[in-house]
This record gives sequence, C-alpha cells and structure tokens, in this order.
Amino acid sequence: LGFPLQRKVQLVKVTAEGTEYLAVQKDVKDLMGINKANALRLRVLKPAQGQAQLSADVGGTLVTEATDETAGDLTGAASSVAVGAIKGANGVIASIDDVVVRVPVEF
Repeated sequence: LGFPLQRKVQLVKVTAEGTEYLAVQKDVKDLMGINKANALRLRVLKPAQGQAQLSADVGGTLVTEATDETAGDLTGAASSVAVGAIKGANGVIASIDDVVVRVPVEF
C-alpha cells in the first residue's frame, strides 16, 4: 500500500483473523504526491513451503522487504489489485493503469 501524503509504503497481510503489518517504510522520497503517477511493484517469491518473501519498489527503487513465515500454499493461480482502506476512509480515490502480472509456469 502506498500513502502519498504520508510518503509511506506498507506491506500488509489481510486474513480472516485480521490485519498484520509485515513491513512499513516511511519517508519514501520516490513516492509521488496526490494526483501523480506512482510506479509501484510488488514481488512475491516462494523460497520454501509455507513461506513467502515480499519486496516493494516505488519508481524502480526497493523501498521495503518482508518475509511471511505463515504464507499458505496456493491451490490455483489468482491475482488481484485493490484500492481501499483497512478502516473507514472518506474520499478514497485511486486509479490503476498499465498492470502487468507475471505468473511462473510449472513444468
């Protein structure tokens, strides 16, 4: 999640049990302000069973990393992009453009 006014990026895991903040990075200089285009990239690698390594880039610069030791196994391939707020928010506005999803092919 990117918060342009706060210059903050968060990696957040949302499950039925609640919200877990995996990483928070403040004072991200490459995060543009409101009504500016931000090039965001999320990379997820599965190095071991039940584990995921996450990294977030803004404008081509690595801004935060985290390891999720309790990542569940995927039973299929699915991707989603969402805009919103964990708690109630007034006036949340966002747009998404030029989305690229790369899914590895298992042989």
